Amino acid sequence: MRLILKFFSHWPLSWLYTLANIIAFLAYRVVRYRRATVYKNLRQTFPDKSSAEITKIAGDFYQNLADITVETLKGRTITSEEMLKRVVFHGMAPIDQYYQQKQSIIILAAHQCNWEWLLLAGCLRLPYPVDAMYKKLVNTGMDDFMYKIRSRFGGKPINKDHAARAILKRRNETRAIAIVADQTPSRGAVKNWVEFLHRETGFYQGVEQLPRLTKYPVFFAAMYRVSRGHYRVQFTQIGTPPYADDSALLPRYAQLAEKVIREQPANWLWSHRRWKYPKPKDGMVAADTNYTIH
Repeated sequence: MRLILKFFSHWPLSWLYTLANIIAFLAYRVVRYRRATVYKNLRQTFPDKSSAEITKIAGDFYQNLADITVETLKGRTITSEEMLKRVVFHGMAPIDQYYQQKQSIIILAAHQCNWEWLLLAGCLRLPYPVDAMYKKLVNTGMDDFMYKIRSRFGGKPINKDHAARAILKRRNETRAIAIVADQTPSRGAVKNWVEFLHRETGFYQGVEQLPRLTKYPVFFAAMYRVSRGHYRVQFTQIGTPPYADDSALLPRYAQLAEKVIREQPANWLWSHRRWKYPKPKDGMVAADTNYTIH
């Protein structure tokens, strides 16, 4: 399988987008990949939209999913010059200023547009070395393949199972810690609950615990599709140390993530079973210290 993926990674993007059109059609119309989950999530998030509007967003979502699949594959061979042309960053001034002060930062993102290209472009454009939290794949061959893509431009993927230890061990090194923070926490994790996309939603406590623990400033990276294969990233600072216990970092993150999702709804990961665990009466289940990027 890896040999096949390596072969496709050498194709030009124009060819890969033709392949993506086929993948999108098969996933949506033939295989019907997680269609029930996609439609359920969309209907609950957009109760005022008509069936036709929901269907349009769903179809566009499958095209987005296929596009980011082939784009991620291309991440194995794309040049740094091409990547920087395709992913453009805005709002960098405060980040550059923190770097001059040798102050590490935390960057939170969502599963919006192509988060893998966000990492690759960030490794090239940010003044910092980037530590990216990720969840180890079960298939060791695919995990190795993705690890090499994610680390290609100098990024350091950190397995979520060792995240807290690695972050604390290197807390005196100046770097950016990147976390895609909108994934579903595990069943046994302590969750912080906030309103997100029309319902109470559980998030890993690390979204607020990690900044308080490290005393790092926090930025949100909003990614927008400009055109096929071209993206714009807008950085917004959402947290400045010192943090109070009621710092409201999580609500700010959730609000900004929801804003970008509503602006370009087809570009979020609707196939994700984001609300599979309902909120318990006490709002939490058990301790958890994992912070991850998928």
